[in-house]
Amino acid sequence: MNIIKRIKIENIKGKDNWELTFDDFNANQPNIIVAPNGYGKSTLAVAFEAASRGCIKLKPKDYYMQDVSNHPMLEIELLGDHRGVYTTTDSEGGISKNFTVYTINSPLYAKNTTREFGGNTAATADLRVEDVIIFDKIPPKAELKYSYSKLRDWFGDKSKLFVNIGKMLLSYHNIDLLLSNIESIKKCCTQRTIQKKMSTFLSDCSDKGTAKFIKSSISDEKTDELYGVIHLKELLKVIDDMEGKDYDWRKIDTILTAIQICKLMTELGDWKELKKVHQYLYYKQVKSILDERLKMFNTTGRSITTHEKNKKLLVSFERADSMSNGERDVLSFIANLTKFEVVFSKPMGILVIDEVFDYLDGSKLLAVQYYLSKLVNECKRNNKLLFPIIFTHLDPNVFSNYYFKKKNIHYISCYSRIDLGSSIVKLLRLREKTDNSNLKQEIGAYYLHYHSQNHSPSELLLNNMDSDFHYNSEEFREAVYNEIRTKYLSTNNTMYDPLMVIIGIRLKIEEDIFHSLQVNQQREFLETHKVINKLVFAEKKGIDIPELYYLLQPLYNDGLHLGKDDKLVKQKIKSCYLKTDNLHIKHMIEELFT
Repeated sequence: MNIIKRIKIENIKGKDNWELTFDDFNANQPNIIVAPNGYGKSTLAVAFEAASRGCIKLKPKDYYMQDVSNHPMLEIELLGDHRGVYTTTDSEGGISKNFTVYTINSPLYAKNTTREFGGNTAATADLRVEDVIIFDKIPPKAELKYSYSKLRDWFGDKSKLFVNIGKMLLSYHNIDLLLSNIESIKKCCTQRTIQKKMSTFLSDCSDKGTAKFIKSSISDEKTDELYGVIHLKELLKVIDDMEGKDYDWRKIDTILTAIQICKLMTELGDWKELKKVHQYLYYKQVKSILDERLKMFNTTGRSITTHEKNKKLLVSFERADSMSNGERDVLSFIANLTKFEVVFSKPMGILVIDEVFDYLDGSKLLAVQYYLSKLVNECKRNNKLLFPIIFTHLDPNVFSNYYFKKKNIHYISCYSRIDLGSSIVKLLRLREKTDNSNLKQEIGAYYLHYHSQNHSPSELLLNNMDSDFHYNSEEFREAVYNEIRTKYLSTNNTMYDPLMVIIGIRLKIEEDIFHSLQVNQQREFLETHKVINKLVFAEKKGIDIPELYYLLQPLYNDGLHLGKDDKLVKQKIKSCYLKTDNLHIKHMIEELFT
């Protein structure tokens, strides 16, 4: 398994020395890094972008403390086939020597314009969208000088046997196959033994009758003999894999095409020409693919396509106010993703997507994930390692906005006290995994929901928990309330248990509502399942439920369902911490407990 084990940053933006470690930051799978604003996502994005072109070069504002004497550093530790530590500093570019690194972020920038009026100067600024340069230098037009009419000069009366391969030689896929096997093709053109076998095969073909009749009279034994010749069989395999062949293509057509190609390349006499054709056809293919993608996503009413300017191929968007934010972001993303496919030349790549997905609507978000998945699958087929890193402040476990078959979610937080053996975790997991309905009911009714009766733990519950769990329901409730009051709500305290906090929120809401009800309504309230149903019940009984109780639902619902998978449990605990470690959320919870 190829994974990034560790990322370390020094002296970039708000981080003087920052290290992140991972267990499952896998190659060729989307890695989603979740953190609220201000936790360091932009620091990571700036670090990777700065490390993409050799040594780190930062803008003055991006140095730690805006002090250019602070030397920046990005370090990546890899496990797997390319195990090692890769480092880039302001004097060393180790990462870009081994990785193709590319960052996709907001394309907006401010363009300043000055105008003079009667001797006075007025400056204005408007928002523009950055051009995306797909090719820094457009390759010169090139094609193999193939002419079907020349076959008569080359092969005389036998020329009628040959298929016109002019269109096949205009295909990037086909030229790529030829170039990938160029050494075998060279040997087919130069080795006398192979040349003689091809010449003998052609001589043995009759020139009397129609081409179809002559081809049908050639035995499989003769064609199979050539398919067994070393080097020639590689060329024949290449031709068999080509696209654009006629529907009635046969083995003999493959052999005759091999003879044509060898003759063509010998006549050209310049093997470098094949590489020039390959570069030009690749350029045309990328241009065509990108224009098709832009057309598919373009809902602006404007023509947005690739165009050539100063020998570059680029996509221009001009003014930002001529399109919506979503239109701008998705078109820029598609152009940048295509650009990355062009520049991804090394065996390993890092693609950073900085919060671009956070602002796309549902259908566009689904579509761009499709193209990213296609890129990942292409890397797998080509034995490349790609680490797609998606930065977001939207928790996928809350918003369910990522649909990849395989994905890894990493939460950036200062919370490191994940103890899967703690009483709280064990209690929550026991509730999920037990098949005993009495045990499930006991945990839910008396520990995870408010109940007016003080319940002592049953022998069954105690036998399934560690010896340190001995709470009756009132003691348990007081313990979680105390966690909130003395730890969570105390100034700048990060050493609290987020699971206890969200349990406490739920219990406090239900307790407050219970005591607001008439005595004859309380029993039915306790027997009502799910918090939302309890809120609705109270509303129907005339209780004015504070808006706060509804707003806090995302905190206390999903986080209290912990299943068997340790990885998912850790993710949920980190997700709970990120939700609670927020000044606004803390203020809301403080209001609840005041």
